[in-house]
Amino acid sequence: MKRTRLTAAALLLATSPGLATAAPDAKGCTALRGFSVAPEAIGLPSGGADIHTATFIETPTPYCQINGAIDPVDPSAPDINFQVNLPAEWNGKALHYGGGGYNGALVTGLDQAKFNPASEPTPLEKGYATWGSDSGHQSGSSLSGEFMLNEESLRNFGGEQLKKTRDAAMAALEAFYGEAPSRTYFQGSSQGGHEAMIAIQRWPDDYDGAVVVHPANPFVGLQLSGNRAGQAFYAEGAYMSPADVDLLNGEIFAACDSLDGAEDRLIGNIAACESTFDVQSLACEGDTAQEGQCLTQAQITALDVIATRTPTPPLQGGAEGFSGWPIYLAGDLYGLWGMGSSPEPTSPPTPVANFGLAVLADPMLRYAVLADPEANTLEFDPTAHAARLTELSEITDAVAADMSGFADKGAKVLLMHGITDFAIPFGNTVDWYERVVAEMGEEATRDFLRFWLVPGFGHGSGEFQMRWSSLDALDAWVEEGTAPEGLVMTDAAEATAGRSRPMCEYPAFARLNEGANDLDTAASYSCVTE
Repeated sequence: MKRTRLTAAALLLATSPGLATAAPDAKGCTALRGFSVAPEAIGLPSGGADIHTATFIETPTPYCQINGAIDPVDPSAPDINFQVNLPAEWNGKALHYGGGGYNGALVTGLDQAKFNPASEPTPLEKGYATWGSDSGHQSGSSLSGEFMLNEESLRNFGGEQLKKTRDAAMAALEAFYGEAPSRTYFQGSSQGGHEAMIAIQRWPDDYDGAVVVHPANPFVGLQLSGNRAGQAFYAEGAYMSPADVDLLNGEIFAACDSLDGAEDRLIGNIAACESTFDVQSLACEGDTAQEGQCLTQAQITALDVIATRTPTPPLQGGAEGFSGWPIYLAGDLYGLWGMGSSPEPTSPPTPVANFGLAVLADPMLRYAVLADPEANTLEFDPTAHAARLTELSEITDAVAADMSGFADKGAKVLLMHGITDFAIPFGNTVDWYERVVAEMGEEATRDFLRFWLVPGFGHGSGEFQMRWSSLDALDAWVEEGTAPEGLVMTDAAEATAGRSRPMCEYPAFARLNEGANDLDTAASYSCVTE
């Protein structure tokens, strides 16, 4: 088939009569096969995009599935693979999906929105046009970092792939429907939450709202913090076995679980817990190690390092330093490899066997900073690489405090983080939120951004595996001006599935009402700040 370059929707209409006006059905779908998008139609340098396949699929709802690739400028850089899904019964809106880890796998846009109830229709089934990409490289593991040795591939991972994918998807969407969406949203968790923040800060005109969960942002600060924690954890005598971890968390629950009025293994009153629990209460007599019975001073020293802020060179957006980890709030240490099964680290650190934070930090340091596949990153000294780390933060991060470019157009953000997340600490999200409030004022911030912390919620696992109808809440706020207040979340954890809690806006937490007997119902709680 002869290929037609799509420089914009108008050019597509001019060069391909009837394509964009065709009914959104199988014929209109297959007409997209072989079309391509010119480099000048994409807002960042690229080699243009090609649509390889366009297939009309009947289930779970009739839609046109488009798969294609965006060519690089550097011929040695990988393509950006993308997928766009165009429902036959379109609601006129679009949703950009974020990815995870160091990416490298195609995000199809067919899944449920992150942490929305599985019982609800997916965004595609609700009529949203959806899309996602592989972030600009292909790998068999979300921890592969070799791609960062190529500058264009690194910059694509650092956010440029988002703009390129969005523009290519929009060209396909306008070709299929003959018009642009009335609203375009972004949703993602972890790396996807980081990508959401990149998208709305760098290209605020492209999006009308975002659901941001557990954002891995600033990415450079996160990995410096994880590496520092790993170095502390593998110091002589500091390793903690699963029995030691159980001892620690058991004592934290004993001291803090009831501070919000309910003994439910959910620590809501985190400020009171931080002032109540003293890790020295677990110190071994005579500093003689007794696994699962007490902690040595070497272990306590490592825990204190993990709990405290990590110094960093200047980061993007004026940020500096990175928050401590919720090690003294019963952090979900088993949710993502945790402390590791072996007291001996490998190089590179190995998932499951080694400390999870060291595993996650390794690819960025090994490839993007040191450019040395043979490096031992547990010996990494950030002060020797400050300039490169600042440069890397400008490439990958988006933590500016001035959000007026997004807020002034009426766009909205729902921001959420689990308190016990031990892949990305909630404190980094608190840091950014408080910087936004300091810059824009509390009232102006709440006009476009709402922020919730969730007790017991880890990086998808944990004591309370929350579910909320975030996409519906975002859409109602943008379209109808209905602010997301009084939201209720439900628990999907197998042992406690179905219990509910109110979603309390930061810094409030849910306290059990006096006289309430049902600990499993949101109505039994009120949101308070002390």
